[in-house]
Amino acid sequence: MGEILVITCPSGKQCSRLIPLLYNKGRFALRLAAHSNTSATKLKERYPDAEIVPTDLQSLPDCRKLLLGATAINAVLPSLHSHEKEIGFNLVDAAVAESRREGNVFKHFVLSSVLGTQHRSLLQHDLKSYVEERLFLSPLDCWTVLKPTNFMDSYPVAALAEQEHPVLEKWWKPEHANSVIALADLAEATAKVLHERERHYLAEYPLCSTMPISETEIVGIIERRIGKKIQLQTPSFETGVRKLTRVLFGAEGEDAGELGLGPASERDLRGDLVRDAVERLILFYNRRGLKGSPNVLRWVLGREPMSVEQWVDSVAPSLRSKK
Repeated sequence: MGEILVITCPSGKQCSRLIPLLYNKGRFALRLAAHSNTSATKLKERYPDAEIVPTDLQSLPDCRKLLLGATAINAVLPSLHSHEKEIGFNLVDAAVAESRREGNVFKHFVLSSVLGTQHRSLLQHDLKSYVEERLFLSPLDCWTVLKPTNFMDSYPVAALAEQEHPVLEKWWKPEHANSVIALADLAEATAKVLHERERHYLAEYPLCSTMPISETEIVGIIERRIGKKIQLQTPSFETGVRKLTRVLFGAEGEDAGELGLGPASERDLRGDLVRDAVERLILFYNRRGLKGSPNVLRWVLGREPMSVEQWVDSVAPSLRSKK
């Protein structure tokens, strides 16, 4: 049996790309935290050889059970969840307790945070900063913090290519530049950190695939790839808040999985706090972007990160002939 690697939010966007790089590859035996019975069933179907553990991440006893006997954890927090800070604290405290247990084998806490936790006007960034602090001040000296920026993969390239007159709705003004990251790059970097372990102790890695690029520029690249003009729409502030909240919390599937939502945790959500976070997110991106450098990701990967053009071709290979 391999070393037990705990993964939280395993159905989300990040881990859906990471898990195939680790599953049945020899070193790690995966223990996946399921946040609902529906999630547990789907995870067992997708990864039959993984250990699926139903877990309420808002419960410290559940988190301690989740980490019992584990060698490492890849902790992805449910962003824009009103109890994100408490969930992060529980995972850190459970890891500390496990590291002190007699006979423990715990060796690595990898936290997936976010680029720019100093941006306290973004509530989800602010909450993650407290979790980082909890980890930094803990007796654990075996942590790594990964800080990815916004995902390229949020652009529905294939769906846009299929539309006769493609329309893309963004919930904030698209002219401000942001650095973005391809989920494939993030997954590869995370897998390297988990495998190389000690080399990455006590490290914080801001992770971007690109230098800042505006959403209008990204849309222009997609237009050239699909050979169609994309109508870019920006709704009013209130409409954007309502629609983004519905996207994040009103659907099952990957988004719900990324947020760690299930029937129990949904009842615990503070809707007013979630709305505050969504409102501040849109206001932030209406005025400025999330900017970073690809230098660190380039070093971690040992290669050039994906460009937007390369990413578009990777997610929709059939479009290459339309360049």
